[in-house]
Amino acid sequence: MKEIELLSPAGSFDCAISAFSYGADAIYLGLNNFSARADALNFTSDELKEITKLAHGLNKKVYVAINTLIQNSETQELFDKLALIDRIHTDGIIIQDFAVVNLIKKYFPNIVMHASTQMAVHNIEGAKFLKEIGFKRIVLARELSFTEIEEIIKNCDIEVEVFIHGALCYSYSGLCMYSSFKSGESANRGKCTYPCRKIYNSTHPYSMKDLCLNDYVLKLKEIGVSSLKIEGRKKTPLYVAATTDYYRKILDGKDTTGCLDNIKRIFARPYTDLHFNGKNKNVIDKDFSGPRGLFIGTIEKVNRHSITFTTKYPIEKHDGIAIEIEGIERPFGFAVEKILQNGKPTFTASKGDKVEITIPDNTPQLKTGLKVYCTSSQMVKSLYPFKKTLLEKQIQKIPLDISFYMDSSKIEVSSNNITISENGNFEKSTNPEKMEQGAKEAFSKLGDSPFVLNKFDYNNKGFFAPISLLNNIRRNLIEQLTKTPEYKISNLLPFTANYPKVSNTRYVLKIDNPEYLSEFSPNDINEISELMIDINSDIIKIRKIVPLEKIRCYIPPIQRVKEISKTKEKINHCLQNGIKKFCVSNIGMIKVMQDFKIDDWIADYYLYTLNNYSTDFLLSCGAKRITLSPEDSKTNIQSLINNFASKIDLIVYSDIPLFIADNCNGDCKNCHDTSNTIIRNCRHYVFSDKHYCIADKSKDLLPLHYRLDFCYKKYTPKEVLKIFQEIKNCKCPPNSVYSNFLNGFK
Repeated sequence: MKEIELLSPAGSFDCAISAFSYGADAIYLGLNNFSARADALNFTSDELKEITKLAHGLNKKVYVAINTLIQNSETQELFDKLALIDRIHTDGIIIQDFAVVNLIKKYFPNIVMHASTQMAVHNIEGAKFLKEIGFKRIVLARELSFTEIEEIIKNCDIEVEVFIHGALCYSYSGLCMYSSFKSGESANRGKCTYPCRKIYNSTHPYSMKDLCLNDYVLKLKEIGVSSLKIEGRKKTPLYVAATTDYYRKILDGKDTTGCLDNIKRIFARPYTDLHFNGKNKNVIDKDFSGPRGLFIGTIEKVNRHSITFTTKYPIEKHDGIAIEIEGIERPFGFAVEKILQNGKPTFTASKGDKVEITIPDNTPQLKTGLKVYCTSSQMVKSLYPFKKTLLEKQIQKIPLDISFYMDSSKIEVSSNNITISENGNFEKSTNPEKMEQGAKEAFSKLGDSPFVLNKFDYNNKGFFAPISLLNNIRRNLIEQLTKTPEYKISNLLPFTANYPKVSNTRYVLKIDNPEYLSEFSPNDINEISELMIDINSDIIKIRKIVPLEKIRCYIPPIQRVKEISKTKEKINHCLQNGIKKFCVSNIGMIKVMQDFKIDDWIADYYLYTLNNYSTDFLLSCGAKRITLSPEDSKTNIQSLINNFASKIDLIVYSDIPLFIADNCNGDCKNCHDTSNTIIRNCRHYVFSDKHYCIADKSKDLLPLHYRLDFCYKKYTPKEVLKIFQEIKNCKCPPNSVYSNFLNGFK
């Protein structure tokens, strides 16, 4: 069984030290840009150099997250960041945007690529495609079961990384538009405002519990998972220490008694193993969104300034306490200022003690029966000390072989193709043995250098040199051996593309119900350049309405291992019925297109193209056209159209899914479509109550196609025709929004 990597989060330098101190084999971190946790402390260039040097000295690894979407104006800065990473020789980068892939292939071929979970890799075909284009590792979607993970590992020779602990997103990572559409702060840009944690209709329908796989990590090790990933780049060094220590002990077969309780007293929502063992309906914390902590008792008595309960765990003064109060979004928390036992003050209380704890003046109304949690523990804080100096003592020195030659006129000392020479007129040695011993001692004193002397090949023709001279030669040698080589790299060349401009933009309609076209006249149909129909719809029926050459089948973005075989059958069905054009929205489907030898496929907007390099990359993979993201701004869209006009579809009307999720609240009896939620085979699509429409603000943009989407939400055929006619007249229907189109987004 191969060794498995324990990968810990490092939102700061101290978190990195903490991770290594408690058994992490590797850390992942972000820089001050292009990180999906932009509000973590993240790392400066100098800190990245220092932590990489320290890690490599410990025989550990550092991965840098460049896992957000990049706009055209940012490509030079991206290039500079990649050059920095390449120069420092970190062990890999975690990628979402295909622009990063494109630039690495052209300029930085030594950088190792890992596919971020933001790429939504959830099938074998996605793994194979990424392997073929040069990725070493994929970070799988969190939603996958053990069986699905095992299938991917069995069928694709690529390293697989799996999340094992920490916060969960309600939506598939990389497919969430909620924060972006709500506030202009995009999860795909590392700026998520976490709308999934908010209250909606007096509950938290999207607030996920925290992932905790516990001993299941041993099963992942057995099937060949390469890396076990702990979430938490916004967490504290203490949290990183405790979670890393817990899973290190599980992997090493050591006692973990009390470890999980310690983590709960640092930060924890209720735990779930998500869908590891199959569909799990108990994954959402509907009552509260904040961390709960460790349950330590139930309120037995409420006084004006205190509460009384029997504590299930030791507590002490200054510990953090939280109480669940119905109707309040997050548990009410405070620090313990006073503990009474039998009316007398005490600093600590033991398990089983009945305690009276004073409460702050601003405490909401309490009652007996409410649950009490410990959210911060002085005792736990003392259990996980860490110091950089202790790590530095563990750094593994590099064995160094040194050759020493001396005759009457020169000394030459060589190692690793470096030679230091010293000319002189040297006298005969009166004590050759003492001279040899002194030389060995001089070249053994390697001090703070990364080296330790391994072999010392001594060849002296019988001459003497003072120790001071030998020390000086040694210092010069080490300086040359540790000197950073001059870094040379080409500049980022100006991007050029030779695609023709467009003078007459036409229309594409995307629908999931053939009935939507029943009110369209032949002239209306003639104005449609292309009709995209959901591959799960009645394609035979659509053939009777629209000419065959105008039909394109689109494939929804989620195609998990068990679903993809059915999708392949439907692709075959399309081909047999003369439909040879497709639209794909997941990287796995690119591989499927290649396997079916389908040469007319286009990329939907979940294959993100916010810059020239990602657009160019998808076109080089065989895409006939690309669809621009509805998250994007008009300024950035114009910059793309300037280069790729005849290859671009621009969505001007759509109901954009804010979430696409395979998570539910478990209430099957009341699970049904609403005005904002569409459910298909237990998959939830959550929408705004407003339409996305930019038709009245985009007439000066000239892509190949304007696209209108009538999917998921219900329309009447008359509504579809009316909206189509309004869009052609550059009008938006009522209840529409521009999203980020005019104001841009973060």
